[in-house]
Amino acid sequence: MYTVVDFEFNQAFDFGNGGEPDSACRFEIIQIGAVKLDKNFNETARFSEFIRPRIYRRLHPYVAKMTGITESELKKADEFENVYKRFCDFSGKKHIYCVWGSSDIRVLYRNLSYYNMIPENIVAEYIDVQQIMAMYMKYGRGRSIGLKNAVEMLEIDVDIPFHNALGDAVYTAEIFKRIHQCGNGIRVFNSKHINKKSKSR
Repeated sequence: MYTVVDFEFNQAFDFGNGGEPDSACRFEIIQIGAVKLDKNFNETARFSEFIRPRIYRRLHPYVAKMTGITESELKKADEFENVYKRFCDFSGKKHIYCVWGSSDIRVLYRNLSYYNMIPENIVAEYIDVQQIMAMYMKYGRGRSIGLKNAVEMLEIDVDIPFHNALGDAVYTAEIFKRIHQCGNGIRVFNSKHINKKSKSR
């Protein structure tokens, strides 16, 4: 019922050859991590795959340092289209995305748009767990909280590195299990949220 998902991104960097960002896709997904939860919030499966980059073929130094991902790992990975199809098979047809911050949903559909992989009238339901955590902590409007801080506040055991797509999805799922009663806050993302600048690749 719930697919708790997280992405790691790569972006442009000037390695001495310009390194200008592609306006059609400024953030390229290089890892998808996800956890499936049933209607009772029990974990049923996990998904994690790297993606071979084609827009920004070299790793931004900060991304490499933060995530620990290496270029050699990405070179051995499959392309976005194939990994995403396997992710869809993992998620199933009836699910609600759960993400830590709505930016992941926008980046996902920007990548899908770039590769012309979405229909004109796409509609996706998602829950912003970060927003629910802010409500749980009684934060004022407009305030948010980082994933690591939320994990510490809820005293969740840390046994997977942060800034790893699967690890962050696991922590988001654990947080969601504990605070979902604060309101699911289901949002809808559709094709109107995407400024069409896709390219065929």
